[in-house]
Parts: sequence; structure tokens; C-alpha cells
Amino acid sequence: MTGMRIVIGLEDFSSFAGTETYARTVAAELQRLGHEVIVHAATTGPIADQVREQGIEVVESETELPATCDAVLSQDAASAFSLAGRYPGARRLMVCHSDYFMSQSPPQLPGVCDAVIVMNDRVGRFVESLGSPGGGVPVIRMTQPVDLKRFGVRGKRTGGPRRALILGNYLTPDRASDLDAVCRQAGLEPVIRGATTTPVANPEQVIADADLVIGLGRCIVEAMAGRRAAFVHGIAGSDGWVTADSYAALESDGFGGTATDLVHDRDRLAADLAGWDPEMGAVNRQIATGRHDSAAHAVELVGHLCGGPTNSAPSPEQADELARLVRAERLSWSRYVEAMNEVRALRDELGQAEELLDSRRYRIGSRLAAPIDAIRNRRR
Repeated sequence: MTGMRIVIGLEDFSSFAGTETYARTVAAELQRLGHEVIVHAATTGPIADQVREQGIEVVESETELPATCDAVLSQDAASAFSLAGRYPGARRLMVCHSDYFMSQSPPQLPGVCDAVIVMNDRVGRFVESLGSPGGGVPVIRMTQPVDLKRFGVRGKRTGGPRRALILGNYLTPDRASDLDAVCRQAGLEPVIRGATTTPVANPEQVIADADLVIGLGRCIVEAMAGRRAAFVHGIAGSDGWVTADSYAALESDGFGGTATDLVHDRDRLAADLAGWDPEMGAVNRQIATGRHDSAAHAVELVGHLCGGPTNSAPSPEQADELARLVRAERLSWSRYVEAMNEVRALRDELGQAEELLDSRRYRIGSRLAAPIDAIRNRRR
């Protein structure tokens, strides 16, 4: 076959989150295979800069896109719509990363996508439950890819107390504080990283500096590739250690914390974390090599990207309008999340103020009552 020109589309390519990291990973692997890769994103930032440093073209404006391409790999609904209208003659696939964020749900309009890719069975069930999954197109099951050359080359960590890396982009201050305390109860030194705490541009480095990783989703696969023990726990739920026996069920759920009926209270969580075994990392690396190699993922992906479209694309005008509506919904969701975070912060401030006020009232009341108490004591 001859090299393809592949456009990878996503709305936001600025932060080091799951969708963005997937786009970075497959862009690099497709380029290594000799294909021309262009990443298009309306918003770019640090992760886009990393990709540019690898010699991969990243553009923000549609006017910078090539006139034609052979294949489109969209990461969200807005890019799927806009690129379908721009490239009606290309093979068009969409990767559905989430069953929660509707802006990442595959379009149900026929002609937008030729197939939808999912990377776990949970999201696969969601896509297939849609009234017209991806517009009635095939659903392709793949696995979450990780660059084995990037992760796992640093070997075992030596010296110092056992270190637990708590890695996640949805950690509230309260949850971070709770996990910090639980790790210390288990005899572990906690290190907390993520978008809401300390953002990480190179997770392979912080993973190499830890003995075990606690989190959800993609960071679990990265921990496995990095030869580290991996504990599935986060905002959605808690499924415990990844082992040779538990892997199939946890991977089917996308390491999302909802694969089992386990309920971890503070004491049980501490007890389970204390059961860390350094050999878990070696087993995890074997599993990651066999099931999550990004090079093998790219080879399979090329097979799905070959060939022309199987559906007639919507007109550019229709596609652009639908993309605009999806972007508007995404903006509304972002504002809602910001408002909820602000409400949470204000509640915390109010609680602290009430505690301070109550303590002052107590001190003032005690001082005012002291002379009366002294008189009463004398009379006794």
C-alpha cells in the first residue's frame, strides 16, 4: 500500500488528558509507519507543542488543512461533523472515548462516520445502545494503546519509603486529602498529581518515581506499561489491584472503577493498599506488552482506515451547523462544571467561616461567663 494522508480531529488539544494523550500516541505511531499525519484542533496548548516537536503538523484553523485526505480519525462529535463535510471522499472513523461526555458521543446521523472505534466493552455497550449507533455503522473494539518505548524503560525504583502515585484529573481537594491519609495509614508515601492538583506533562517520569499507581482509565495502562503495580480507584468507584486474574474484567470496564461490586471504606482501602507486591509490576508489563502496545494498535488502525467511505457525507453547510451546535453544548457543559466547582469552593469557605465564628462565640461566651462561674464557685 502507499502512504496515506490522515487527519486526526479533536476540539481541544491543550491539556494532558486521556483523549488528547490518545491522539498524541496514535499520531506518532502512524507517522512512524510512514503516513502523513495532520492534527486539527480549535484549541491547542502544551500537549500540541509536544506533538509539533515530534515533527507532526498541528493546525488550528480549517484553512490550514489540506484540500484532500485519505482518512479522518475524529475524537469527538464536533470534529466528526466538520471533517465529514470537508472530506466527503475520505474514509471517516470516530473514536468514542466516553459514555459520559455527550460531546464525545458518536453522531447518529448517517454518513458522518464509516465506523466507530471503542476501547472497552463499557463504552461499546453505550454506543450500541444508541438509537442509531454512529449512524448505523460498525462498532470496532480495540484496546487502549500505550507507548512501550516511552514507559517502562527506567526499571525498578530503589530506596526510600514505598511511594504511591495518586494520578487523576478529577480529584477534588477533599478526595485528595482523604487518599493522602489512607496511603499514610497503609504505610505509603503519597504523591498526588493531575489537572486539579499538579499537572503532569510526562507521566512516564512520575510513574517511574513511584512503586504503585492509584487511579482510573488510561493512567492504569500507563502504570502497567511502566512496570508498576496498579490500583483501580477513583471518583466512579474502586475495583482494586490489576492482576493476571482481575485484568480481563477491569479492562472490559476501561479500568473505570465499576467492574466489580467492591466497596472500599477507608480501612479496607488502606488494608488492600498495604498488600502491594513489587512483582505486580512485572506481571503488568507483560500484560501491557501483549494487549496495549501502541505500535500494534497503529498497525490494526491502518487496516480500518484503508479504503474509501461507505456512506455519503452530509453537505458542508449541514456538517458545519451540526458541529456548531455540538460546540455550543460543550461550552454549556464547561460553564456548568465551572459553576459547580465555584459552588463547592464557596461552600467550603462558608463552612470554614462558620467554624471560625462558632469558635469565637465560644471564646467570647466563656470570657463573659467566667465572673459568674467564679461567684458561683465561691458560694459553694
